[in-house]
Amino acid sequence: MSETVRNGPTFRYGIIQAGFWIDYLIINSFAAVFLAGRGFSTAAIGGITSAGALASCILQQVSGDIADRTKRPLKYMIAGFFIACVACFAMLKIFPKNYASTLVFYTVAFTLQSSIAPLLNSLCLQFTNHGYNMNFGLARSMGSFGYATGALIMGNVTEHFGAEIILPIYMVIYFILLLVLASFPVPSAAVSKPIAGNEILKDEKPSTMKEFFQKYHRFELLMAGFILEWFLNSLLGTYMIYFVRYFGGGQSDMGLAFAVMAFSEIPAVMFGTNLMGRIGADTMLRISAFGGILKAVLFLISPGIHFFVWCNIAHLLYSGFYQVAAVYYVYRIVGVGDIAKGQAIMGIATGGICMMLANLIGGFLLERVSIPVILGVGLVANIIAFVLIFLATDPKRFPKETIRSL
Repeated sequence: MSETVRNGPTFRYGIIQAGFWIDYLIINSFAAVFLAGRGFSTAAIGGITSAGALASCILQQVSGDIADRTKRPLKYMIAGFFIACVACFAMLKIFPKNYASTLVFYTVAFTLQSSIAPLLNSLCLQFTNHGYNMNFGLARSMGSFGYATGALIMGNVTEHFGAEIILPIYMVIYFILLLVLASFPVPSAAVSKPIAGNEILKDEKPSTMKEFFQKYHRFELLMAGFILEWFLNSLLGTYMIYFVRYFGGGQSDMGLAFAVMAFSEIPAVMFGTNLMGRIGADTMLRISAFGGILKAVLFLISPGIHFFVWCNIAHLLYSGFYQVAAVYYVYRIVGVGDIAKGQAIMGIATGGICMMLANLIGGFLLERVSIPVILGVGLVANIIAFVLIFLATDPKRFPKETIRSL
């Protein structure tokens, strides 16, 4: 390798990950609590979050395509998303009693928030491709720590001060992240060709969306698996309060459940990059899919709130293995010119299509069937997901498609 690998801004990137996931927790996992407090029914909450998830599919497609084609650093696009999210929450603060404004501004903010994660992944890869050493696993573990700590705090804070407290907290966090982004460096132009491992990759022209899906059939099968793998988790992310109440808990128990979930994945995420070098991203994704089945089974047999809260430790295998492996595996199976688009479409699958289906179906089911039935549906989805992901990560399948080394 002719270029010198330099240390990237991993710590600052980790701060951005931590702040983003705290705000993701606030807008997604406390949506039911906040919107119910403003008079929205379970079905209406599902409609808002589903509409936001659907709109994010379009927005992520557009932003991913722009990110692949633009020469400007991604931090400017991400900053624009942060500012727009703050503006929406400011409007929610200004019009606290207006049903229509809450509907509009929460949906827009939810859409924007759901579209940021793929851009953050691409931001890290932008530095990697310019020859910088970025420890994505460490930075992403800071995101998990932020989510876990936020869950512990927000569960108790909302129980004591009411759901409206989420508005100023959300805005303050993004103001801090804007300051961090302002200090974030721009990848040096001195390294003009992207680097992956010890290979210098040739520049490739980005594919159109039609060309993308014609080229990457392994990717398509993998995304189908991811949608089903994250169905139950997405449903719980929005409607966790209803499951917690079913098992006899309250908002503080909901916060604890989210905290256990996030804290448990930190070791796997932190050391995920090193582990991936030993067993491979494909094996990690298969373990993750098995972890999804295990977690669904534990939820289904849960006898009470304490078991329900602490069985979220299974998130170690489930989300912990997924967070690092998915980003890098998608990086390997799509062309260099399609890296940002690949991350964006993965975000569409998990944060868009999956969330839309989970919120729509979840809102429908919660008003018609019991919690155990819903958990049973989630278990079936995870079993099918395991099969699809196992097939998608089989290197012998799709022999005409290249799997690059890292």
